[in-house]
Amino acid sequence: MSQRFPRLPRVRRLPVLLGVALLCGVAGQMVANASIGEMEDRTLLQQALDAAFGQEDYDLAQLRLLERTRYFVEDKYVEPERFDPEAMLDDALSFVERQVPEVLFRREVDSRLLHLSVDAHTTTVELGDLRDLEDLVFELRRVAGFLEDHLGADVERPEVEYALINGMLSSLDPHTILMPPAVSKEMEVENQGEFGGLGITITIDKGDGWLTIEYPLQDTPAYRVGLKARDKILRIEDESTLNMDLEEAVSKLRGKVGDPVTITVDRESFDSPREFTIVRDTIRINPVSGELMEGGIGYIKIKSFHTSTARDLETHLSAFKRGNNGSLKGLVLDLRANPGGYLHQAIEVSDHFLSSGVIVVTVEEGRREEKKARNGNTEPDYPIVVLVNANSASASEIVAGALKRHQRAVIVGDRTFGKGSVQNLYPNTDESRLKLTVAKYLTPGDRSIQSVGISPDIRLVPSVVVPARTDKEGVGILPSVSLFWMDHLAREEDLDRALGKSDLGKEAPHYEVRYLLPVKDEDAPRSDALELDQDWEVQFSRDLLLSVPSARRAEMLQSANRVVERHQRTQERQLAAAFQKVGVDWTAGEQPSHPVLKVDLDLGEDGVADAALAEDEIARLKVTNHSDAPVHRVLARSNSSLDWLDGQEYYFGRLDPGETREWVQPIRRIDGFTDQVGQVTFALQDGWGKALGSVEKTVRLVGQPLPEFAFSFAVIDGGEEGTRGNGNGRVDLGEQVVLRATVHNVGQGDSLDGFAKIKNRSGKRVDLKVGRVSLEPLAQGQEVAADFRFDVREGSEPLSFEFSVGENTRYDYNAILQGGFYGYHAQTMDLELPLGEGVQAGLHAPPRLEISRSPGLVVSSPRAVVSGLVRDDEGVRDVMVYLGEEKIFYQGGGAGVSIVPFSVEEKLEEGQNLFVVIARDEGGLTDIQSINVWFDPTGNSLARSPEAPEEGEAAAD
Repeated sequence: MSQRFPRLPRVRRLPVLLGVALLCGVAGQMVANASIGEMEDRTLLQQALDAAFGQEDYDLAQLRLLERTRYFVEDKYVEPERFDPEAMLDDALSFVERQVPEVLFRREVDSRLLHLSVDAHTTTVELGDLRDLEDLVFELRRVAGFLEDHLGADVERPEVEYALINGMLSSLDPHTILMPPAVSKEMEVENQGEFGGLGITITIDKGDGWLTIEYPLQDTPAYRVGLKARDKILRIEDESTLNMDLEEAVSKLRGKVGDPVTITVDRESFDSPREFTIVRDTIRINPVSGELMEGGIGYIKIKSFHTSTARDLETHLSAFKRGNNGSLKGLVLDLRANPGGYLHQAIEVSDHFLSSGVIVVTVEEGRREEKKARNGNTEPDYPIVVLVNANSASASEIVAGALKRHQRAVIVGDRTFGKGSVQNLYPNTDESRLKLTVAKYLTPGDRSIQSVGISPDIRLVPSVVVPARTDKEGVGILPSVSLFWMDHLAREEDLDRALGKSDLGKEAPHYEVRYLLPVKDEDAPRSDALELDQDWEVQFSRDLLLSVPSARRAEMLQSANRVVERHQRTQERQLAAAFQKVGVDWTAGEQPSHPVLKVDLDLGEDGVADAALAEDEIARLKVTNHSDAPVHRVLARSNSSLDWLDGQEYYFGRLDPGETREWVQPIRRIDGFTDQVGQVTFALQDGWGKALGSVEKTVRLVGQPLPEFAFSFAVIDGGEEGTRGNGNGRVDLGEQVVLRATVHNVGQGDSLDGFAKIKNRSGKRVDLKVGRVSLEPLAQGQEVAADFRFDVREGSEPLSFEFSVGENTRYDYNAILQGGFYGYHAQTMDLELPLGEGVQAGLHAPPRLEISRSPGLVVSSPRAVVSGLVRDDEGVRDVMVYLGEEKIFYQGGGAGVSIVPFSVEEKLEEGQNLFVVIARDEGGLTDIQSINVWFDPTGNSLARSPEAPEEGEAAAD
């Protein structure tokens, strides 16, 4: 039976809502301080909300947080015309389906009937008219009531509400989200720009699972006691860090300023691990850094706009002047990869270099507010270069835009990200936060940069040309060349549901310099030290500043010609020499007006890419010049529905009449791909960007048989393998034991890069010494032992671990990465070891997913059937089927249910379609398989596809 809930009363609109302006960019978001007036409004608002929603224990059916979110969205969202209650409902339900496996919602097109299933419980509700957001919340509350009644006790209800909210918000824009408490807390630390800690950046070593220092920050407690890059932190306060989550490690290392923390560190040069007791100090996140360069040119790097950015900028400028006889010749203001930050800090930084004029305009609910420069404490008129790139966003774009429009600086680098919106933060009582887009901002002259960005005056284009080489193992590596890798960087316009693009369009740069990017040593230890002599873009900017006679942008650009031409000539020679080393004649020459070029793709004798080959597959692209004159600097770029062929570059250089040249390009990683067919377009052009034609090909990938793992456990404690214990095969207090996992490859393919690991969940009671094992190449049908070592220190409760086994490369790439089912990359299970008892006997095996019917790789019929069954001796928990992002099937099983059949029939979209089938057993183990289908209603792809199965042929049986 359908359920109905009474509508909650609308909360009255307050004249000023609690919320703080923030500008969010590519990699982070910063929030400004709330004023006293806002805090008073917070009290009023909370009283109103408390009156509406009450203070009882959490009840998902009430959706209090979603109702609160609706209130702010309805009242403050920047473009209410984007509200589409129908789409918001569908997205909200889809997010929950993804988060909770046993939930399925089905709604036919143009139908008001919504079918709800939670495991074996089903119902149907008739949706009312969705006229506005209040109607939307009403219908979602009906859904939530059904979920509250039937979801299992292990499902966290607040997480379900977060999913409903974020699904609803996802239809608005990419920057409006609800941040759960953990994310919100971490963002708060970043917003403050400082915390109590040691001053190290850390990572998890993928080889052995130990917590590893990337590098210590200069002038921090860690730096002062001598910690170094690549040091391994074995323990924090005597607790093993092996396989510890980074978030957990960070929480243990951070703390109150002045409090000590003891860590155990190992280093290659140490005879044995050493303990360091370090007193926590204030650690600043992304501080402003700078250096006075030769010639009196200052360099300042602003990584993001924190609370003290403007003050730190002034401190550096004052130090530069003291070091250069009281003045500066010029300044490089580096905002590359700066994701944004505090709005008021961006205004203050801009104001430091401007004495008058509008810095930024914010437009909210039809109102505009101008922030203008003040005539005071303004820097002298020395020339300025602002360095930016595709990851310079939001607040950094405000600074770049203001200095450019007021003719105060030349912009150098690449077009910026293009985020022209403002978000407010609304804190909730559960410590989550709503980040809501409430306004747009305009640079001086009322110019919107939304999805356009700030165009550089001088565009710098880094190019990679690396000759063939051998790796550490002596394996040959083909040349690596890319002139267009920056074109693939995502910007605002590439994000789903981004706000509308500005109609002003992109400005063409005055100059463009392509330069050869130096190849860095990947094995060199990392550091936060500035290495400006190795930064070509900084050195170019310095040269430019030393050559200009004026601080005015127009005059700087006019006089920049000599410097630009000199660097262009130098880089042309260097690029030509680098191309010569890879066998390509990259010299310039006169082009024929209508060149005739033929393109052929060679994938070997079989005409397909084969993921199962022992060696990497390569694509040979051949171009023949049928013109009567040479063609110069010929190259090709690929555009494809296939990830492994998309965005590749092929270089041929000069082609004489009748000449054929080929470029051998390694096909991007295809390990783990299943059978698929797709199309690729090769667009020919010359080095100056002129189009020379294109050709389209249909390509097939033969998938790779994949490994799958089952495992069993045993305890070794009798002196073997260096253990120390009584030898009874049980875990006892005071013993050093080995937990042996015998891993069996029960899949269809070989494993080359497998792993097994355990994560300690018993804190200091267990000292984990070996927690990650790399599995040797494991052929199908073989087994190998993975030994984990630990000491049992204290306590009487069962020891708790998380065990995982998987493959680093040979997993179903389509399902896990393209489908977004990241949690199915490895088999994971909870493992308890009661003291004094033996480990659970028997083989733990994943369910067997058998697909008996599926479409062919290429079909011309729009209907597709996928069917099969799942087997598991211990019980099939459930089966799910997805088509793209939509869950189209769910069937629960349960303890004692050893076979669960499934069958779906769905309509295909033209082009690529991805089915993903997921099975889970009662022990939490899984099987996942993808099915790729290319739908071409014309049938042309079927005719051209090499060796593709005919339509309707089963891909597996």
